[in-house]
Parts: sequence; structure tokens; C-alpha cells
Amino acid sequence: MSVLIPLIVILFLILLFIRYLMLNKKDHQHQNTPPCPDSGEFAEKLSTLIQIPTVSWTDHEKTDIKQLIKFQEKLVDLFPLVHEKLEREVPDPYGIVYKWAGSDPLEEPVLFLAHYDVVPAQEQGDESWHHPPFSGIIENGELWGRGTLDIKSQLTFLLETVERLLHEGFQPKRSLYFAFGGDEEISGTNGAQKLAASFKDKGLKFAMIMDEGGVIAQHMLSFLGDKPAALIGLAEKGFVTFKISAHGESGHSSMPPSTGTVVSTLAQGISRICSRRQPSRLTPQIIGMLQGFVPWVPLPLGLVFANLWLFNPLIRLIFAGNKSTDSLIRTSQAFTVIKSGEQENIIPGEASCLVNHRILPGDTIESLKQRHMKKLKGLNLTIEDAGNWPSNDPIKPEKDENQGFYWVKEALKESHPEVVAVPFLVNGSTDSKYYRDLSGQIIRFTPLILNQEDINSIHGINEKVSLENLERALTFYRNLLFKL
Repeated sequence: MSVLIPLIVILFLILLFIRYLMLNKKDHQHQNTPPCPDSGEFAEKLSTLIQIPTVSWTDHEKTDIKQLIKFQEKLVDLFPLVHEKLEREVPDPYGIVYKWAGSDPLEEPVLFLAHYDVVPAQEQGDESWHHPPFSGIIENGELWGRGTLDIKSQLTFLLETVERLLHEGFQPKRSLYFAFGGDEEISGTNGAQKLAASFKDKGLKFAMIMDEGGVIAQHMLSFLGDKPAALIGLAEKGFVTFKISAHGESGHSSMPPSTGTVVSTLAQGISRICSRRQPSRLTPQIIGMLQGFVPWVPLPLGLVFANLWLFNPLIRLIFAGNKSTDSLIRTSQAFTVIKSGEQENIIPGEASCLVNHRILPGDTIESLKQRHMKKLKGLNLTIEDAGNWPSNDPIKPEKDENQGFYWVKEALKESHPEVVAVPFLVNGSTDSKYYRDLSGQIIRFTPLILNQEDINSIHGINEKVSLENLERALTFYRNLLFKL
């Protein structure tokens, strides 16, 4: 027995190292392709589009439709070859579709998505914009304004790339479609939802759909040091907001019922749900991400990432300690609104709250609802979809082997050879949810190198992008379109 135990330990360590060595293979790094030469003309085009305040408001009556139309019309001026050579449909102010016919009609087409609406650019407390948010000012190598990151830039990358390739006489092998929505920031029901329905009516299927999502994260993953990580979204969390309500008799506050008021009943329900977070697990995308980091992290951490069959509980414990990483391993729940009563001496007859969820792949709206109902058992509470925003279950790729991921990864090797490209799970809700029936491969990725400050400016203040970032992203899209 004294000999057997050390032998088992040695064999166990060998097993860990074998798995580590299998994954510790760095991709061949290409030489950095020179960025697309640009004299500032592209930045000026994007600046022009930033200056059009295509703001989406939850109160639809506040949305200025004229600005959406102005944006659509400005694209014709900025990209003349695109509008001369490509088929174009503009069903209404909330949607634009382009088709670039390929040379081989038997090849399955590819669809690129983006949106041209932006969130309001209101100042927040003592914080203010360094430059007016719709000025489109270019200063010290940076372009400022709402939409530089989210995501007028992505729309403009696509059209500029097509414009330049048309000028060179290039024609893609497979047909390429571009669908741009005008209300993504307020759920996309007038834009992307209708555009997707139109594609479905035409019987179209796509080899890949590409939308916004992950970015190239710089100095955001401490264990990578200075090495940036391209977080390529292969799956997207679902979305639902539940309304939980308590109903009872209203009356005078001097004679409350012995069982408590509807407010106290609702409070008990909230307490029960908050007492325990939703269960955690590592999805295939997060497992793929961690395994992709193996060649680039110190040996001890590499051994952990390479052997998740053993260290899965440890990773989940570590991820649970930070709100950003915790959101990647479980369905989130956030109580955001609570309503009841109007006067302190009147017992209300109803109390309600809203709890918003971003649903981890593997969970569903129904399974989540059943969990809540089990926790609320015995309380006089009802639970239903709040119905304010469209709900959807998580969106996963049909297959783990993803051709779209390969195309993006190969294009990055030439435009951003210093990055490590890994799969990713997107927390937010994108327009691509409406296109889930049109492709088994939806990629969510924007090729911009961003740090935490940049990320914070999205939907915040002082949103901006460097001109170098713009040039490298153009190089990425050029490489990608050549590979399709």
C-alpha cells in the first residue's frame, strides 16, 4: 500500500499534464497585415453618421423618425458603388437590406447584421461629455460620439469594405446579405424582427450570421497579462422579465389583516427568491474559452483550465466571486421595479414587482418559472411574463464545430495577430435572436480592441473609438469577406 499510493499520485499528475500538453498548442501567428490605407476618409464618413441623432426611446413617441430616414438617405451619398451595384430594400425607417450577389448560387449565403439606432446620450450626475455626443469630433487620433462603439461603426465597416472591394472589381463566391435595424436598443420589433420574418418568408438559410456581441478585450483578463483576447460570441443568453403580484383587500391601515398586507406577502416572495442564486454550470462556450487560454497562461492555471473535468467546481467557485464572471455561469436574476400603494394610511389591494433574468443556455423560460413557483409555494402570489420586452430562450449553435468561428479566427490572424481568439457566451440581447431559425451558426463579435473604460462608455458617457482601431477593423472585414 505504501508503494501504491505514490504510484497513483504520479499517474494522476501524468494524466493532468497529458491533457495540458494536448491543449498547449499556440496557433501559428501571421505577420501583422498592414491596416487598410486610409487618409481619414473613412473616419469622416463615420463622423457624418454619428452626427445624425438616431436615438431610440422606450417611449416610442419621442423617437424622431426623420433622423432614421436621414440616416438611410445619407448612406446613399457616402457609399455610391454599394447603391449602384447591390440590391437594396428599404421597407420603412426601421430597416435596410442589401444583397451582394455571389458568383456561385449553390453556395449558402452569409448574413451580416448591425443597427443604426443609439441610446440617448444624457449626462449622468456630475459626469459630462468631453465633446457633444453627436458632434462626431475627431481629435488626437480619436473619433467621439454616441454610436462609435455601439454600433454605427460596425455598420459602416461593412459598407466601406464592400465599397472598396467593388472598386477593385471583386465579387464574392457566395451571396452576402446585410440587414440593418433601426430600433435594436428598444428590442428590435420594428426592425430586426420584421427583417428576419421577410428572410424567412423567402425561404432563405444562411451558412453564418454575424452580429455584434464580443469584442477584443484588452487588459480585462489579468491572467493574460498584456495579451488581448478576442471574445467571439457563439451563444447568447435568453431574456425574460417576470411580474410577481400579490392581491388582497384594501382598507384602513389601522386595521391590518393578521396575515399581513400584500406588501409583506410580496416581500416574503422576493426574500425566498433572493435567498439562493440560480445554479451555476460551465457551458460549452465557457469551457472552450478557458481551454483556449491554456497556451497563454502560467503553468498552474493552464493545468486547471486544461482539466476542467476535475477543476470545474473550483472554477465555478472563483467565477461566483465576481459579478462579471458570475453572470457567465448562471442565469441571473435582478429585481428592478416594485410598485404598491399610494398613501401611508391606506392598505393597498395589490403589490407587484419585476424580476429580470438573463437565461443561461440549458435553462429555459419555463424551467425558470417552475423554479420560482416552487419557491413561492404557499404564498398568495402569481407569476407571469411582464410582456414589456420580447422574451426568448437562450440561443446555442447547432454544432460545436463552428465554421463561422473558424472564418473569424482566421481573419483575425491577419488583422490582429497578437490576439488569442476564443469562444464566448454573450450576456446581452442582440438583434440576432430574431434570426435563430435562419442559421445554425450565429457569430456575435465586433473587431474593436477595448479596455474596461471603453466598455463602460457604451450606453454611458464619452463613447469614442481610436482611428487605429477603425483601420484594423476594416482590415479584418476585408480579410473575412475574402475567406467566405
